[in-house]
Amino acid sequence: TNRTLSGLLLLFTATPVVFAGAQTLGPDEKELAAYTLTMPTVRKVAAAMAAMNELEAQDPKVRERAKVREEIKALENKDELTEADEQKLEKLREREEALDDEIDRSSGPGDASTITEMEQRIKSYPGAAAILAREGIAPREFAKATLALFQAAMVKGFSQGKADMARLPPGINPANITFVEANEKELAELQKQMQGTEKK
Repeated sequence: TNRTLSGLLLLFTATPVVFAGAQTLGPDEKELAAYTLTMPTVRKVAAAMAAMNELEAQDPKVRERAKVREEIKALENKDELTEADEQKLEKLREREEALDDEIDRSSGPGDASTITEMEQRIKSYPGAAAILAREGIAPREFAKATLALFQAAMVKGFSQGKADMARLPPGINPANITFVEANEKELAELQKQMQGTEKK
């Protein structure tokens, strides 16, 4: 987990609004079902996530964690570990876990259950407002676009590209399924760009 907007994907996937469990939709489900994805908006979302990852990379704790992970990987790749190596590896893993906890705690409680709560959560991230303003997307639209994209990608994945538009789960906008299918190549490229940014 990380503390940036990209880390909100994990938060969003755990929220009740992603897939409505009942036939009667609540306000959030209705708002999301009425939201239609467009490629310009998705590009803004991707750019905002990448920018927040870059901002996160400047965090001293995140930098330390990256260095610790590099040392762990180097030791794990050795053919044989000395007793000293094993002791060092154990300490490095303990430090990695401690840093994970510190970084997670700094992001606050991760139990947003409405679009409004997610909107407020986004606003709470350092630098988020400036980045979203620069990309020309409001926090609430960022939340809805991310949720809608995740919804559509999940449906496409579960159906193996053969989604029955007449039998979609409640609260799913069929246009967003079509959008994901029609723009699969560019969406994959955007995902690669964001993953590359996160690994820096």
